[in-house]
Amino acid sequence: MNPILQLDQQATLALNGSESLFWDNLMITVTNTWSWSLVILAIIYTIFHNKNVKEGFIILLTIGLMIFVADRICSGLVKPTVARWRPTQDPQIMYLIDVVEGYRGGRFGFFSGHACNTFCMATFLALLFRNKVLTFTLYFWSITTTFTRLYLGVHYLGDVTVGLIMGIGIGYLFHYILKQIQKKMVFRQRLSADGLTSSGFKKSDIHILVSVIFFNYNIVLIAAMMRSF
Repeated sequence: MNPILQLDQQATLALNGSESLFWDNLMITVTNTWSWSLVILAIIYTIFHNKNVKEGFIILLTIGLMIFVADRICSGLVKPTVARWRPTQDPQIMYLIDVVEGYRGGRFGFFSGHACNTFCMATFLALLFRNKVLTFTLYFWSITTTFTRLYLGVHYLGDVTVGLIMGIGIGYLFHYILKQIQKKMVFRQRLSADGLTSSGFKKSDIHILVSVIFFNYNIVLIAAMMRSF
């Protein structure tokens, strides 16, 4: 395993940091979950604008349970069991890592909770909304958010690779669970129409959600630029 671990270290060091204050500020902003609060609100709006209150709450509860399970598997089980140092904490390379604003994270980093959580969200929502443009946008968001963990040096490339695979699997699992709940509760489904996705969401609402995600990117970019001055 040594050659693989060495390659993982080299790839992580190559992707870590830069000489740019702007990129440092951008990555530290993007990695912050609260930076995406507007997107979270837009997702909640889209769900309740297209589903009745009962079904909407079931969808949100399923998402909440999914994130909880993903976090417990990652932070509660795998990280303390595997006990692989984060690059910023690893005695072998910690002094080679470009640390941004003193941010080093916790002790252990395998596997990446950020990668797992963002990819399970993207997968679940892509299956829920069933729109190609939104699916691309959600995975673009997941990839950019996950990349920040490499840039900031708080995860190895292997950490985020395993995290995204786990996230995709968990997303598929909880969407399957949601479908079984919906079948048993016999929620009224909208008939297929030109203005709806195959899962019954208004395409106009989906377009708004996509616009909000990219608008949020603009906010993040402006915030990073202002912090760089």
